[in-house]
Amino acid sequence: MLEFIIASYSLAIFIDVVFYPYIYPYSPSIASAKGALVYLWGVVRMWSVALAVVTCLALHRENVGRRFKDLIKFSRNSIILYLLSPLVVYAAFGIYIAVAMLLHLFDFSAYVELLTSSIRNATTTMLGADVERLAWIYALMQIPLAYIYAITINAFIALGEEIGWRGYLYKLLGSKPSLRNTAIIGAVWSLWHASATLLIGWNYYYNRFLGILLFTLLSIATTYPFLELTSLANSVLPAASLHGTINALWPLTVAASRLPPSQREVILGLGALGIATWSITSLLIAVLMKVIRLQTRKTKHNTYPHQDLNKS
Repeated sequence: MLEFIIASYSLAIFIDVVFYPYIYPYSPSIASAKGALVYLWGVVRMWSVALAVVTCLALHRENVGRRFKDLIKFSRNSIILYLLSPLVVYAAFGIYIAVAMLLHLFDFSAYVELLTSSIRNATTTMLGADVERLAWIYALMQIPLAYIYAITINAFIALGEEIGWRGYLYKLLGSKPSLRNTAIIGAVWSLWHASATLLIGWNYYYNRFLGILLFTLLSIATTYPFLELTSLANSVLPAASLHGTINALWPLTVAASRLPPSQREVILGLGALGIATWSITSLLIAVLMKVIRLQTRKTKHNTYPHQDLNKS
């Protein structure tokens, strides 16, 4: 496990240092040259985790192709869960909105105003009312379209990480969705981002050191559904689409607010409220899975009572 952590962290730091002169500070638009480089940096960084797995397998003279095939199993069950796992993020997003609106921290119109300003800067031919209408349509469409992004391009990009975190590392830890494994994988996953936060201000531009702590707590709170889905599917595919959905949908929890940027990082979806939301989501899933497993045992006992007698 230590070899994998060293390899994945070293590759991530190397990539951050190489890209730093070209992507700092962030460009708000991927249409710009710098924005395209930011996107490339993210893709290369995420797939570097899979490269770390390849490195570890090569060191131990294991068959890379066979191990990858074992981690990325295509089956009817894994495909169904791959398509359903984004709904976990939508459920968490719903919980977030409900709590944030009670606290007056979620304002979708603020996001629409941001889009309106961007559209106005990009065109001079549209009337003001048309620009605002287009911004509302675009903002609302992003919520369902996040699912499409999640199961296509986002899932492919996230797969690079998932081969490592919920694949190789999870196997090393025994492939059990326990509290211990949730904490370990969540912390390792989170701290892998630390150099990006410190150097570039990734996700936490104003609160970088505090951001590392917040993101660690957030990652631990988020990890349990990943492990359950991976175990149920015996494949990292559902984890990839779950990860892809978070990347597509969760930024809206930060954008849809009128708080100052420095406070958004600490309070909203990447801060205290996000940690609370994902803790609630993970707890609900844990309770649901416990009920399902208990019901399954009862059903098996009622169907095959003699098996329990034989065991005793």
